Amino acid sequence: MNAGLPREQIAAGTDVFRFGEPGDSAYVVESGRVEVLAADGRLLALLGVGALFGEVALLDQQARTATVRALEPTTLLRIERDHIQALLKRADPVIRHLLTLLLARFRSAYPGAMTAPAPGSQAPDQEAALRTLMLTRDLDYGLAHGQLELFYQPLIGFAQCNLVGFEALVRWRHPVFGVIMPMEFIGLAEKTGLIHQLGHWVLQQALADWAQLRTFCHPAAGLPAFISVNLSAPELSAPAIVGQVRDLLNAHAIPPRELKIELTETVIIEDREAVGSALEQLSALGVAIALDDFGTGYAGLDTVKSLPIACLKIDKTFVQDIGQSLRSYEIVQSAIQLALSLGLTTIAEGIEDEDTANRLSEMGCGMAQGYHFARPMPLAEVAGWLADAAASRRVHP
Repeated sequence: MNAGLPREQIAAGTDVFRFGEPGDSAYVVESGRVEVLAADGRLLALLGVGALFGEVALLDQQARTATVRALEPTTLLRIERDHIQALLKRADPVIRHLLTLLLARFRSAYPGAMTAPAPGSQAPDQEAALRTLMLTRDLDYGLAHGQLELFYQPLIGFAQCNLVGFEALVRWRHPVFGVIMPMEFIGLAEKTGLIHQLGHWVLQQALADWAQLRTFCHPAAGLPAFISVNLSAPELSAPAIVGQVRDLLNAHAIPPRELKIELTETVIIEDREAVGSALEQLSALGVAIALDDFGTGYAGLDTVKSLPIACLKIDKTFVQDIGQSLRSYEIVQSAIQLALSLGLTTIAEGIEDEDTANRLSEMGCGMAQGYHFARPMPLAEVAGWLADAAASRRVHP
């Protein structure tokens, strides 16, 4: 069960570590027993199989506050600091900051073991924690008082260089921090339960704006213009989501085929049964389903096989490298050929230069998205962008 952790065999009476030594690892007792001794030799604890010790020094990189000695032949599983640090880097900044404060208060009882932290070493976590706390507190207010805004990124058909649709991308104009990207606050919305309110607002606003955005689009014959909206796992898992989408489409008199729902594999994996059921029902309505970031997940082919995916969005990490990496080129080419064989459409994300766009067009990709054509923009700027893009022949009006 613990085969991945290195083992250390400790003879009876041997110190595992001593008071004041550097704390570069923690241990789990696999067999045997150890005693924990204060600097003056007082017995603080007896630990047996399954006990963890040495974790405080491992977390805050300060000196040991006790001596640990084996009472009998003992086997220990060693936990290296690098493994813990990697996990902490991915943890919520608020949790990291609270952990730092708690450890500092614990250490205050052992002043002789403390070393001064490096100047400013706690500042990044503290700043990130305070920012996260403020955003968590302010998001509900921002939703209620019009601080959120949709930006729209154009989607271009390769065959005719025509504007076929837009992806709706939410931004938060925070009064203190300025424009905040969704990567920073969508997770907070999920944790606080605001994601359903936020998602409903995004869908409602995107469909309300579509009446105007639709007039800019000139799709190929027989294909619909469309607006793309991203949905998260909590949204798609909600029992009411299909009814909400249907009601909003009806309220704005929008044919279901003009709405595309985008989701990532991560969204599907989080609650496959509920998400899969919602996708089947949305597809039955006529709404198209796009698999975003295709190529980066571990079960992409299974997802395409088992769910009603209508479009593959090829991840920008492959798209942007097709001119330099044969492997990326082959991955993109394979994704395009897979989509064509299954009757799916394709969108290449992250196109930033003309050479990449030309290569993708030659490979048979259906649609383009990226800064080479347009950055996401407010609705009010779309007409001006289209006029400039048409004048430069990047897009045919």
